Amino acid sequence: MAAVFQEVTIGWKGAEYRIKPTLALLNRVEQKVSLSALAHSLGTGAPKLTHIASAIAVFLQAAGASVTEDDVYVELIHGDQGAVTSMAHAIVIAAFPENPAKGKEDGPKQRAAKAK
Repeated sequence: MAAVFQEVTIGWKGAEYRIKPTLALLNRVEQKVSLSALAHSLGTGAPKLTHIASAIAVFLQAAGASVTEDDVYVELIHGDQGAVTSMAHAIVIAAFPENPAKGKEDGPKQRAAKAK
């Protein structure tokens, strides 16, 4: 069973963008920044601002927003840092979904083990 990605809503310049991650979108982000490194850095409280800007820009662009990484970076430096950091947290949560079979029927590994 494939992972189910969570939709993310990101506000940017007065508009709200709803983005449901796909593997293709996550690969575009990964071309610029490691999502696991971003998650780790957010968790330790020492995120790289350029990584946050890149990830958010890719997500917003995928939703049709006319935004650049530079635009997001400027907002991080001079705008509402908390809001932008919240966007980064939302992206990380959306990128690493829970197993949809968790707590439900046996997954492929469990079925294979029972078959032995």
